[in-house]
Amino acid sequence: MVAAVGAVVFNKDWYGYFLNMRWQAVRALTPRRIVRSRGLRLTLQCDNRITHYRWKTYNAKEPEMLDWIDRWVHDGDTIFDIGANIGVYSLYMALRHPQAKVVAFEPEYANLHLLKDNVVENGLQSRVDVYGLALSNHSGVSYLHLQDLTPGAALHSESRERLAVTDSQLPVIWREGIYTTTLDRFCEETGRQPQGLKIDVDGAELAVLEGGSQMLCSEGLRSVIIEMDAKVRESCASRLSDAGLQRAWWEPGRRSSNEIWVRRSLTNGAPAG
Repeated sequence: MVAAVGAVVFNKDWYGYFLNMRWQAVRALTPRRIVRSRGLRLTLQCDNRITHYRWKTYNAKEPEMLDWIDRWVHDGDTIFDIGANIGVYSLYMALRHPQAKVVAFEPEYANLHLLKDNVVENGLQSRVDVYGLALSNHSGVSYLHLQDLTPGAALHSESRERLAVTDSQLPVIWREGIYTTTLDRFCEETGRQPQGLKIDVDGAELAVLEGGSQMLCSEGLRSVIIEMDAKVRESCASRLSDAGLQRAWWEPGRRSSNEIWVRRSLTNGAPAG
């Protein structure tokens, strides 16, 4: 029995070793992958299973995100990418609208490294500003609870309290200190006022909105695309509506958790579709 258990452990260890060696070889041979999307060309660091997935599904995973950038982001805009991960959509924003300024927020250290790498390798340093911050409903020291240490991973959770599982109910395997601030405080301290928000924070979206109550009401903010967890969807929708925004797009079948909200004065009362 011990030998059998030992054999299982041995096999598992060797599987992990060879899997790691495989990705090391991939990194050495093809460290970056080319993405072609709607007439644009960019490259992504692609050296593990998650970054490979982000490259492979670039055009298919969330086409509504690309639609939003194409339609609602304009040259000259300032766009906040909240939960930028490795920069998949920050890069597209900056390439699609060369005169726009993208402000990318990503608190997780491994993702932040790849985000910077992708911005630099695509020559977008002058168009994308990166902040290693989490946005929430409070400012100060906090913790990011990670469910996967692989660069490019998501579904992590920010909390000042020690968590056993993330908001997505995944076991926490690592906790690291981060700094959080609010949207309102960030805008006040930097003087930046966004015309568009992309929010993808894996369950923390209500906290982000709570920290931006003043900014959300600004007439300069035209549109928001936000991924909403079912548990907080109603509360998020209420805050967006109270700020003068109206749901302009959502998917009835809920393949996607994204919704697009637009300043009510720009919709002429048109219903969501």
